[in-house]
Amino acid sequence: MEKLARWTAVKKEDLRKVEDPFFAVSIIRDNLISRGYVREIYGVTELLKECGLYYSSVSLVGDQIDRALRPVASGEWMLIKDEPFKPINIEENWYARICSRQNDGDHLISTVSEMSGPGKWKITSMHVNKFASSAAFVANFLVSRGDEGRVFLSSGKDFANTTRTVTQEWVPLNAEERNFALSSVIHRYGMERKITQIYVEADDAWDVSGSSWHWRPVIANEEYELKQK
Repeated sequence: MEKLARWTAVKKEDLRKVEDPFFAVSIIRDNLISRGYVREIYGVTELLKECGLYYSSVSLVGDQIDRALRPVASGEWMLIKDEPFKPINIEENWYARICSRQNDGDHLISTVSEMSGPGKWKITSMHVNKFASSAAFVANFLVSRGDEGRVFLSSGKDFANTTRTVTQEWVPLNAEERNFALSSVIHRYGMERKITQIYVEADDAWDVSGSSWHWRPVIANEEYELKQK
């Protein structure tokens, strides 16, 4: 049995079955490269969605694979196996250390102190506000009836004024991001914030026309929050 899971879903008793991130990266890399030709590892699709990689029938390219592997390398996403080649080192990995101290009263104080620190905001979920967006869809449909020969939902304007809620979580910095630690604000790890986006036509310097339909405000997959000078 092989299962990929986000650290928040890994139970304390499962840690002995968690593969070391170094070997987990190799296994998941092979799986991503050969998707469609080998059996699926449970949880990989959820990992790709969190990374903004909505895989269908198109193979992932190198930089997309690297992006998907970063959470695995850090231990944020853990590979659970019946017999791991090398179990994860609990004391050396932040995510594993916190998992090991869940519901452990003896370590409550030290765990709470470790739960706050420098980090970054990372998108964990995006949900369309169906009720609020339904009125916008109806209005857009009525307007689209004037566009003779055009199929509804074939243009960005058909999604105009729909809204969605983006959830971001405060997570630790990766090893290569430690240079941001001194300038980063301090928040509790696992803390969430929600941002409402609206789909509009707005300025876009990358588009030939100078504008495009996209979600506003624009939110990156990962965002740093720096201290005010």
